[in-house]
Amino acid sequence: MASFHNDALQTLYSSITERASVQRHIPLHSPGSAAQKTVDGKTYTYWRVYLASGKHKETSLGRAGEPATNAALEARLLGSAEMRVLAADVQVLRKASFAAADNSSALTLATLFNAGIFSHGGVLVGSHAFGGLLNSLGVRLPANYRTEDIDIGSTGTISVAIPEDRSFLDILRDSGIPFIEVPELDSRKPSTSFKARGQPLKVDLLVPGTEAYETKALPQLRAHATGLPYFRYLVSNPARGFILGKEHVVPVMLPDPARFALHKLVVSTLRDPSRALKADKDRRQAAVLIDALTEKFPDWLTTATNDLEKSARPRVAMAAAQALNLAPGLSERARDFLADLGALA
Repeated sequence: MASFHNDALQTLYSSITERASVQRHIPLHSPGSAAQKTVDGKTYTYWRVYLASGKHKETSLGRAGEPATNAALEARLLGSAEMRVLAADVQVLRKASFAAADNSSALTLATLFNAGIFSHGGVLVGSHAFGGLLNSLGVRLPANYRTEDIDIGSTGTISVAIPEDRSFLDILRDSGIPFIEVPELDSRKPSTSFKARGQPLKVDLLVPGTEAYETKALPQLRAHATGLPYFRYLVSNPARGFILGKEHVVPVMLPDPARFALHKLVVSTLRDPSRALKADKDRRQAAVLIDALTEKFPDWLTTATNDLEKSARPRVAMAAAQALNLAPGLSERARDFLADLGALA
């Protein structure tokens, strides 16, 4: 049976995400602190922050004691205090087993948010989305949750305007993390993945496609994406969600949780036999969400089931029967729902 966070923690999560939802730009540095330097007998005020690379950056605010300098310092101190309070609250949630991204992933997602990716058609999918959906439903994090991959999907277009001399790779590098393109096995094909040099972090671009897994151009991003079968079902009708980081709270677009669960069942049937462990992970994630949704929002599951395309139904039926055996601790309602899915074939 799904384990939910207590009311106090869910209230704190609501407060944090409400504060995060008004952000127009997420700082990619530490909260910062003030410092003073004396040059030729004159004292100047500086603001120092640490970047993702570990290097520090200093900005001069002007001569110490001047009204304009004091005003600039006051604004920086206010922003720094807000960042520290938010970071402290995020730490409470992390310790209480809310799902949270590692620091590099959070900085990357914040960079994509700052570039407008999520407000112009981008949808976060994959395991980071699973964690965000669990948090929004108030579900305690399963012990086996961990991911370093960031999967960005869309229905086929991301309309954010990127200057002609920029690309999606350039946006990723704005994070301060040294991203590079991952070459495809077929050297004639353009890359659809980007990897952080020296780290396990990887970013993939995904769009609707077929079981041929074709490569499709995303001209607005000066990039390419992998086409996936049954993917349009997942990325249609997304909603605002949030990803917790080490110190950040990043607004993103997330799939409908019921569609996410059923799509996970479909995906598990598409895995190569050599990826059996990943298929089991897909089915477990589906079962966790279905368990929570049958208790909180059963109508969402009914709607998502009705919206399944015909060719996906046998796949969902097969995977639902397997999920029943993988998750023995499910509630009776969740087991009944999975059993009903087994009759879709």
